[in-house]
Amino acid sequence: MNELRKDYLLNRWVIIAKNRRMRPTDFLHESVEEKSGVCYFCPGNEDMTPPELDRISEGEKWIIRCFPNKFPATTLECGEVKTGPETDLFTKISAYGKHEVITETPRHGEYFHELSVEHLVSVFDLYSSRIKEMRKDERIKYVTVFKNQGKEAGASIDHSHTQLIALSIVPPLVNAEAKASNRYLKEKGSCPFCDIWRCEKKSGRLIFEDEYTISFTPFASRFPFEVWIMPKRHVRSLSELKYEEKQSFADMLKRILSRLYTGLNNPPYNFWFHQSPDDCNLHFHLELAPRLAKFAGLELGSEIVINTVSPEFAARHYQEG
Repeated sequence: MNELRKDYLLNRWVIIAKNRRMRPTDFLHESVEEKSGVCYFCPGNEDMTPPELDRISEGEKWIIRCFPNKFPATTLECGEVKTGPETDLFTKISAYGKHEVITETPRHGEYFHELSVEHLVSVFDLYSSRIKEMRKDERIKYVTVFKNQGKEAGASIDHSHTQLIALSIVPPLVNAEAKASNRYLKEKGSCPFCDIWRCEKKSGRLIFEDEYTISFTPFASRFPFEVWIMPKRHVRSLSELKYEEKQSFADMLKRILSRLYTGLNNPPYNFWFHQSPDDCNLHFHLELAPRLAKFAGLELGSEIVINTVSPEFAARHYQEG
């Protein structure tokens, strides 16, 4: 029987279409031969990117590098707020902010999951450092951190990298999640995400857990093989994690991405962090979305998503490797 499932906090619904369930092999991604050419992100080509903002080095060579996006979504241009002449239906403001790229490795063709845990911790530290630097500007309200892996997931350059976009607004999805979290906290006296992970620990959706971190396929998964990873301790941001928590978080992300790579032949994916806005107490977590299915008319027209892989089935796939 198919099921309509509601998101933990948001008024967002998913149809889990069990009678249309496909085998993992049905989702195997067809590998595409990489075209030869100059990679702007490789060592020796640093002059092909905008001027460097930061780096982590080993000796004289960089191992992680940060620079502005050459084609930014947000810029430091600032203008006045403008609305329609009689209503608020036509509001627009300057897309004020910064847009940066972090190249996680100097080695072209090396995937995120192939990096060592210690290297990933250094990547996380650079994320935190750049977020802190961006937030020095009082006009910046939120910094979103996300990764596009593969062409179908929006990556225009093969060399592994992450993007950070500083915004003058809190993204609507993050804002809705944070506000719902605050309401739950006020009504129940506890963090909803702390309650979620404690419940999922006992469910058929648990993937991995250790002393510090837990991963599971969310109850109302919108994407086949979607995964959430969160620290067990209630923290609002990546920067609040202690060193051993960052190690644990990096190890779990590495293990899950490795299972995704081997089990589904390196499919395209996105992941992003949800960190708390200033005036809220949102539990920090990462959401991973393999891009194995496309949104069609129902999804685009109603925002109700059909997922042909139940999260319980997906969790078993990750557990079994």
